[in-house]
Amino acid sequence: MATKPKKYCAAYPCPNLVPAGETYCHLHKPEQASKETVPFYSTSQWQKLRRWYRKRHPFCELCLIDGLTVPAELVDHIVEIKDGGSKTDPENLQSLCRRCHAIKTSKERRKRGVKVYTY
Repeated sequence: MATKPKKYCAAYPCPNLVPAGETYCHLHKPEQASKETVPFYSTSQWQKLRRWYRKRHPFCELCLIDGLTVPAELVDHIVEIKDGGSKTDPENLQSLCRRCHAIKTSKERRKRGVKVYTY
């Protein structure tokens, strides 16, 4: 039986090949979310808190610091849950646009030693 051919890792310009059905090589796989935190994000408690917080903070809080009014798309934990941050304390939340969230996440991953590639 023939196997599907390998393809290049999606982290351009990485030359590593990955098996069919996978996207990244072992060097570029995104940091796996904790088994402890993933189920929390689908609870009604989080959904209600997220909606409540975004109503009160409709703009990206980091962009506002720079004088920009950009609609928030995500509610982020300032101190990650896996780093001991509170899951439900509004003082540990911030509304962010996708760009600011990606930048923050990238910085956090670098601190953990996870290789982050920009294109």
